[in-house]
Amino acid sequence: MVRALPPWLENLGKRLVKSPKVFLRDSGVLHFLLGLEELRDLAMHPRYGASWEGFCLEQTLASARPTSIGLGVALNSI
Repeated sequence: MVRALPPWLENLGKRLVKSPKVFLRDSGVLHFLLGLEELRDLAMHPRYGASWEGFCLEQTLASARPTSIGLGVALNSI
């Protein structure tokens, strides 16, 4: 339901201090919780960018997972 993306910085000390980004894995749930009913409501909402970012993250991770036809172990830790 929720995905935490750890910060990525070259400086390991800063990486320990920075907070992870938190995303709802289902953008439809996010839109419901924000009270968005129409596409135009989303386009004007301050969370529009965060919604798009979370959607892109989930789509990228879904396409990066190997299929179940013997191509290796699924990436459950991502």
